[in-house]
Amino acid sequence: MSIDGRSQSRRRFVKAAAGTTVVGALAGCIGGNGDGNGGGGNGGGGTVTIPGIYDESGGTSDVGRPTAVGSRDAITYFNENDLLPREIDHPNSDYAYEVPQAQQLYDQYTSGSDPPMIIGWGTADTEALSGSVAQDEIVYVSASYSANLVTEEAPYNFFGNLDYTSQARAHLRWIADNDAEATVAFIFSNNPFGKAPVEGGKQYAEELDLDVADDINLPLTANSATTQLRQARDADVDYLIHQNTAAPMQVLLSDKADVYPDVTVCGLTYTVDEPRVQEAPENFEGARYVNAFRNFQGALDSGGEGAEMIRSNFEREGRSLDDPEDANLNYVRGCIHAVLVLRGLQNAIDADRDPTSGADVRESMFDIEDDDMLGLSEPFTYTEDDRRPTMTGRLFEVSDGSLEFDEAVELPRREDWIGL
Repeated sequence: MSIDGRSQSRRRFVKAAAGTTVVGALAGCIGGNGDGNGGGGNGGGGTVTIPGIYDESGGTSDVGRPTAVGSRDAITYFNENDLLPREIDHPNSDYAYEVPQAQQLYDQYTSGSDPPMIIGWGTADTEALSGSVAQDEIVYVSASYSANLVTEEAPYNFFGNLDYTSQARAHLRWIADNDAEATVAFIFSNNPFGKAPVEGGKQYAEELDLDVADDINLPLTANSATTQLRQARDADVDYLIHQNTAAPMQVLLSDKADVYPDVTVCGLTYTVDEPRVQEAPENFEGARYVNAFRNFQGALDSGGEGAEMIRSNFEREGRSLDDPEDANLNYVRGCIHAVLVLRGLQNAIDADRDPTSGADVRESMFDIEDDDMLGLSEPFTYTEDDRRPTMTGRLFEVSDGSLEFDEAVELPRREDWIGL
């Protein structure tokens, strides 16, 4: 790709913004009403500022860092390839998975004037900020897929995946169809993220006539899962539904062989990724996984613009497509968050709305219909009455050190599941 002077200046800006940002210095450029956002109507020239709040050093940084890199890379690609008639400025910071730090960053990013959108991260902080973003009319695209974020109480929150509870439901549906006499149990970290799918998941398991054993706690910082596996073994659990990140998943699976090899672990969206599978394929063998979007190789194989974008990003940054530390599904996740930003802004411009207005961008999110996010995911559709982007879970199984797609489970779009 030839790079003209304009693209070089864009690249310099995005790379400068991509590091941990001293946000106090940004007060003059944040928001949608500065001089930099003018130029020929809603679509013509100028910039629009979309901040990011990421976890790159905290309790979920094992999955947070590649997600952040994916979002930043995608925004660079959008700017370099003129996918939007305005340039996206993306100041971003690491909040280290600390809710007070997320609040502080939010306050700094919204000082003076409000950006139309923010890319956020975790469940506790996203839920804590949901009232503020609604009051301030800022579309908040998060990496939390909590069902609480699609209720009327959180009208400005959006995410790009099957919600956590429905991820568990997809596993449970598969278990009921393939092992109807099974006993299941939920294992999770005792925080808002970990607990998010448990109540609704257990209700659905009971609807499916599956036996449900007592809950099991496995902290994000766990270095052993022996006690938890003994609890599962003593309860004759056949399937553990695991809501956590990849690090405790690896601990759980590494102890499973010695303590309870017969149990099948069914991980939700953050529990499995290519680096962990390739690091310990014998531990992950047979583990099951659910997501609504493609893993890294699946994204490359899709042949869509998303695949072209990822290849271009890796070439630009000198990364290897074969290095799982960078080339993993969490990178794809980050790209999808950025595509949601792109779609919101594009749709606002196409409808002659103001792309620097959060209220206008929110309205424009509902123009997303059967959109596969540049070929990276199941098709997403958002409506005013239902901000769940999809009810399709893509089930995977780890086999011979590879995350292999198994089947898609289409869940009913039940109204009583909104928020549960």
